[in-house]
Amino acid sequence: MINRRLMLRTIRRLYTWSRSDPVDEELRGWNWDKPPLRPRAYLELGVSEVASKYCETRRDVWLRRKVGAKPGPSEPLSKGRLIHEAISLAISEASRLIVHDWTPWSIYEFLKDKWRRLLSSEQVEYAKLVESIYKQTLLTILGELAYEDAVKSNRSQPVLISEFRVDGGNLGLSQNLSVDVVLEGGVIVDFKYGAPREFHKLSLAGYALALESEFEVPYDYGLIIYINDSNGRFKTSYKPIYVNSHVRRWFIEERDEIIDMLIENREPPVDSQCYSGCPYLKVCHP
Repeated sequence: MINRRLMLRTIRRLYTWSRSDPVDEELRGWNWDKPPLRPRAYLELGVSEVASKYCETRRDVWLRRKVGAKPGPSEPLSKGRLIHEAISLAISEASRLIVHDWTPWSIYEFLKDKWRRLLSSEQVEYAKLVESIYKQTLLTILGELAYEDAVKSNRSQPVLISEFRVDGGNLGLSQNLSVDVVLEGGVIVDFKYGAPREFHKLSLAGYALALESEFEVPYDYGLIIYINDSNGRFKTSYKPIYVNSHVRRWFIEERDEIIDMLIENREPPVDSQCYSGCPYLKVCHP
């Protein structure tokens, strides 16, 4: 699933497009102190608050920020969170042992059951899914490692960085953003559970802008990995995204709209088509 060579090969098809449609300089994250990137207020918004448009009116952000509403149980959110945690645990634990020259088989034997730590007593129904995601991620990473051991004299260092922390404060975002995976070459990987949505690419734009604002190097490419399950089994699909000027501008517009809503104290209406997995349904519709 987390196959580095396959992910980078998927991204390559975007190179020609990016050369013919370069990113506007004003939309690079390192220009955070100038319009249009400079925010009207610094509210430490999460990328997910800006990019997740399941609630079109943004009433979910209002309820969380202004009313102090707590999210209720939501199966899509619970599964999505566990999937992220399973992938992150597999990558981080494997990387830790790879740098100490453990063999692929010894790493797998040592780590194969660590997925159990992710589940609480109330989440045992998701055990099959979490185990499958965790072990598949682990096996893919170790399969690449075994290939390198077989064909190269020197093993390369891990190049998958999971839960990469970045400060988005200059852009009015959180100072402790967490990117699912960052690959070499300025590639951002974001995992999504469920059906593809057009606004999912906004997350990549938000992380690209934040990374550029902190490190002052371009982040032009993203990969959304969609994960879906049925009866404990899962399938994945890749969607490469060029983080162009359009999607960057779209993210900034959404950020500014949320900031205006909050500082002007404008309560948004209930969405006419509420998302069934929204954790604020009971608050919105008591």
